[in-house]
Order: sequence, then C-alpha cells, then structure tokens
Amino acid sequence: MKKAIKTILTLFLILLVLTPILFFIIYPYYNDIALKLKKINIYATTKETFITLLTTISPTPDKFKTEEFSADSIEQSIKSADIILDTKLLEELNTTLSIDNALIEGKVFQGTSSQTMDSGFWHFPISKYPGQKGNAVIIGHRFLNVPPAKDTFFNLDKVKIGDEIVLKHDEGEWTYIVTETKIIDENDISVVKDTDDYRLTLITCTPLWTSEKRLVVIAKLDKLYQKV
Repeated sequence: MKKAIKTILTLFLILLVLTPILFFIIYPYYNDIALKLKKINIYATTKETFITLLTTISPTPDKFKTEEFSADSIEQSIKSADIILDTKLLEELNTTLSIDNALIEGKVFQGTSSQTMDSGFWHFPISKYPGQKGNAVIIGHRFLNVPPAKDTFFNLDKVKIGDEIVLKHDEGEWTYIVTETKIIDENDISVVKDTDDYRLTLITCTPLWTSEKRLVVIAKLDKLYQKV
C-alpha cells in the first residue's frame, strides 16, 4: 500500500514539474499550430476544448504594450467632439466580425474615439455600415489580447486574397471577399475615405508588437465580386 502511494506521489510530482515546462515550450507556437490544424480540418473537431483549456492559461493583456497612436495617425484623424452617435445601432444588433481562416472573431463596437478598441473591433464612425454602398471601415488592436483569444487582429497578416470576411447582426449577414492586402504609413487616411463600391476595410498596427505602420485588408461584398 505504501509503495503504491509513493508511486502515485512520485508521478504527481513529475507531472507538477513537467506541466509548466511543457507549457512554456509549446505556448509560443500555439498560434502557428492552431492555424495549421485549422487548414487540415482537425482543429474543427477539437477547438472548443483546446481553446477553453488554453484560455485559462493565456497571458493577460497587461503583459503587452498597448498601441499608442500619434496625433496624425488614422485612428486620431477624426475629431470626436464633432461626431454625435444618437444610437449605437451595431451594438444594439449584436454585430460580429469573423474571418474563419485566420481564427478571428469578435464583436463590433461603436464610439467616437480610438479607445473604443479596448472593448473590441471599432466601427470607424464616419464610415458606412456593413452592407451599405461605400466604405465600411473597422479598426482593431493587434495584440490587446493574444491567441487563443480571437477578438483582436493578431492574425490579420494571415488573411489572403480570396478569404471570406463575415459581418452579421440580428437583422442581416454579409460576406465580403478579400481583394487586397497592403501596408501603409500610420497617417495615410486614404483608406478610410468613402468609395463608390461595396467595400469593407480592416485596419490594424504592424509589424506585430509595434504601431509603426498599418496593415490594411480590403474586401468587396460577395454579391458584386466573384471569387475565382
């Protein structure tokens, strides 16, 4: 009996030591592993358990630097005092954005300043609503949260031309097809200007862990753009 107890205690102590070691070895590669598993569809059958487990041990946001936007950046290009939001329609309708191929999914929030991004994806207030003709612009932090969290644009650089971006709320759903990705200067406001097509523009900081430039993903409403 004593031998069995000693064996159990020994195994427990070994696991106690190995668990944190394995975590620190595996976690830095979690994001790449998850993306690869997604592509071969194994992830689809295990993601809920996997993500739930890793969410409990994911680093907290305060361990990472939050983007600081300069006065002439895209995010600061509007004067919040001049904008009045009579109603936050997108929030009331529970609007979400998802890019399945890049493990991105989260709620869209409305506000007159870039601080709105601390809650989730920010609908740029002077831009069109999803599904409307013109340029619907959504801006998000790159690393406010890190994988396995999906509610920031950590993986936006993984998005490819032809990928689908889905915006939906209680009264509708729109699928946009990615047509272009590019990197621009932080003060290049041309990407937030209105357009004559049915466009969705996603913006975040790049390179990762910095706010030096902006990564931009442009997509067109799938009713008007045929994926080939």
